[in-house]
Amino acid sequence: MREIGILGGSFDPFHRGHLSIAKAAMKECGLSRIILLPTKVQPFKIGREMASSEDRVNMVSLIARENENFIVSDIEACSQEVSYTYRTLQRLQEEYPADRLHFIMGTDSFLTLESWYRSEELLREFSIIVGIRPGYKESETVEYMHLLRKKYGSRIRVLHNRVMEVSSTEIKENVKSGKSIRELVPFQIERYICEHGLYK
Repeated sequence: MREIGILGGSFDPFHRGHLSIAKAAMKECGLSRIILLPTKVQPFKIGREMASSEDRVNMVSLIARENENFIVSDIEACSQEVSYTYRTLQRLQEEYPADRLHFIMGTDSFLTLESWYRSEELLREFSIIVGIRPGYKESETVEYMHLLRKKYGSRIRVLHNRVMEVSSTEIKENVKSGKSIRELVPFQIERYICEHGLYK
């Protein structure tokens, strides 16, 4: 049985913070594979302007090519429906029936997890790995982890990842104003954004 991490998100664009969490999860949790999962439409982001699904899948595919054991799933990006994590994890479990799936998320999303679609089933059926994001205290995350473990019997682990001060909003603002994004995104992503004129 392999241990597989699922890192989902808008990835609009994928940045160094995402990469830091993915690599920390591989190292600390003994994962054999990371599946990068760009979403089509997130329930909490309906109405926001985003790069196309094709561009976002293309960008994370560049990351997967440069990182051994990273692959990309476009099952959400190619769907015409709103993305719900529980449904997606069920579908991925059908694709990987002999493996254990771990859903990787940032602190910001983790602290709202009980408000998600079918959150109780998600917390009972799937393992959760939490990466610390800027602006959130590790103690707050750990406290909530213990609460969910007690309430649902959840398998949750908090990473000791390097916290990186980077956000997709900052990247888009820098692109619009002509500032460098070299310190915020991997080189492949910077080149893709430039070549395709994204976020201008």
